[in-house]
Amino acid sequence: MNPDLLATIYSFLYILLVIGIAFILYRYAHLKSEWVRKFMHILISFWAFILVYAYDSFYWSIVGPCAFIVINTVFVYSGFAKYLGMGDRKRDNGLIYYPLSILALIVMEHFGLLNGDIVIASILAMGLGDGIAALAGSAFGRHSYVSIGGKKSLEGTLAMFIVSASVFFIIFPSPWYVPLVTALIATAFENLTPLGFDNITVPMSTAVTLGVFYGLF
Repeated sequence: MNPDLLATIYSFLYILLVIGIAFILYRYAHLKSEWVRKFMHILISFWAFILVYAYDSFYWSIVGPCAFIVINTVFVYSGFAKYLGMGDRKRDNGLIYYPLSILALIVMEHFGLLNGDIVIASILAMGLGDGIAALAGSAFGRHSYVSIGGKKSLEGTLAMFIVSASVFFIIFPSPWYVPLVTALIATAFENLTPLGFDNITVPMSTAVTLGVFYGLF
């Protein structure tokens, strides 16, 4: 079988598995909708490894992101989002921005503006960083404040910084200041961006910062 076709099958199966588990957690385990949303947010970020490493053809690699931009748009605007406990359309637009950002990063890699490591780091910052930040804030947040991005907690903001910095240190261990500065910038954009647009600003700011540090821009 064509390896690109096989990678695309794996991509769709992985995303459908995440959605299926999320539905079960919401419908039968009665998990809060916010936790279900962030569960999906975190797990889908690992899709980056398939998109970066499993494809030979650029055109095949964008099939999944393009498809899920359309699917997620239908999901949000048809009302199907309610089956996962979602109903705030402005906020749910983040589900559309997520694959849109992934598509943009893959295109930038294809044209030599980024490399695969930066693409993965940027997607993980969006998924792991932002996702764990929200869960940490919900579970442990005791010191809240209001920013442009909405109501936040110091605990959640700190979690965003720590998780992002940890991801960046693993992928880019040197020089030591690159992960810290990049995590600080990603955290600032997550903190200041409202209405799900952080699914665009966090990965894009991460990609641009890393691209500048490593001389790709």
